[in-house]
Amino acid sequence: MRAGFSRRDITPPDTLVASGGVPLAGYGVTRAAAGVHDRLYARALALSPVKGRASGVVVLLVLDALYLDGLCMDAIYRGVAAFGLTPDQLLVNCIHTHSSFGGIFDASKGVNRAMTALLGAATPALVDLLVSESLAAIKEAIGNAENAPEASLRAARGELEGLGSNRHDPKIESDGRILALELICGGRKILLYNLSCHPTVMNADNLFLSADFPGAAAAELERDFDGVIFINGAAGDMSTRFTRRESYFTECARYGKIMAERAGALLQNAPERTLETASLDYHTLSLRAAAVPGEKTACAGLDGALQNLEALKAENAGAQKIRVAESLVEGARMNLLRARYGGDEAELVNVRTGIVRINDITALCVPFELFSTLALPLIRKTNCAVFGYANEYQGYLADSAAHDNGDYEALSSRFARGEGEKYITALRNCFPAKTP
Repeated sequence: MRAGFSRRDITPPDTLVASGGVPLAGYGVTRAAAGVHDRLYARALALSPVKGRASGVVVLLVLDALYLDGLCMDAIYRGVAAFGLTPDQLLVNCIHTHSSFGGIFDASKGVNRAMTALLGAATPALVDLLVSESLAAIKEAIGNAENAPEASLRAARGELEGLGSNRHDPKIESDGRILALELICGGRKILLYNLSCHPTVMNADNLFLSADFPGAAAAELERDFDGVIFINGAAGDMSTRFTRRESYFTECARYGKIMAERAGALLQNAPERTLETASLDYHTLSLRAAAVPGEKTACAGLDGALQNLEALKAENAGAQKIRVAESLVEGARMNLLRARYGGDEAELVNVRTGIVRINDITALCVPFELFSTLALPLIRKTNCAVFGYANEYQGYLADSAAHDNGDYEALSSRFARGEGEKYITALRNCFPAKTP
């Protein structure tokens, strides 16, 4: 196999930012970007057979964005057809930074229906920018792979302490694994690495466009690698809430340095092997949708969550309890939006899940914010990685405990209680036996 990399800038133009026309994604509040802290990119990795069979090419595209919906994915799929690619040869992941641009979504359908009041109409200029630069990155990566010599790789797995934790209770076990995969092609080195954590060092007060800690890590790693791709994992229940020291860009830089040093250290003793195979296969499973609540019930739930939050503040409860209570308010608000706008949800939702294999490295590619508590049993059984926020976003896939607790992620999920466990069980047969 051969490998090719490309990076394209998807940062909105200064004129659009200065006009207040770039909404910021994430946090469920209306924000407009006031400036640019660090550039946003589309990064593409093409893996191509040496004999150049177009049907054997696999392309991974990673965007410094919150997520993509069908509006953007359909446009990207139409575009790659001109390169001879089918949707089954393409995997698109978003790093899920909450400081990238919003306003790219079609809130009239799909998982965004309940977000109409927050997202509004899609912003054509941002859609065009993202799609055109994504297609350019894909085309360049394929061309670079075609002109490259045969590639080799080094791969290593390990633990990364102190970066993220369960965002409701840091004592709950979460996925602290990191996968580092280095592709070496004609003297050029490309790093693909994967770990699970919400990129939310910068909180809702931030008004500057940023890739958060993955952007800071890329800046560190690009000193040693010709291309860097970060793919987020099963981060639905993981964040920096209890591990960050502050919500500022110096903290992003600290996180980035930690990640860069760990990835580099893991690869130091990893053996170099020939890149022999790369494949991408998709499977479709049907999951049961959650019942849409009545508006009266949802209003009562929001009132109760607000009263609970105010009571905790009045008694000077600890920061952890107050932050969890704030999350419950966010979930109750989302539940109310579902009650108002989500009434046409189908009983069953078809979910397209990918499985990518690079030599003996296997990754489950999920369109969710998958809980790490769901992913860990599968990871332990198969030694697979999880590539989250893949292709058309489907929201949270929470475990049953989150539904029982009334956690934010469960309240805002389009999927019924127990469907997370059902999904993982259905996928177990797709993976080979565990490898070292």
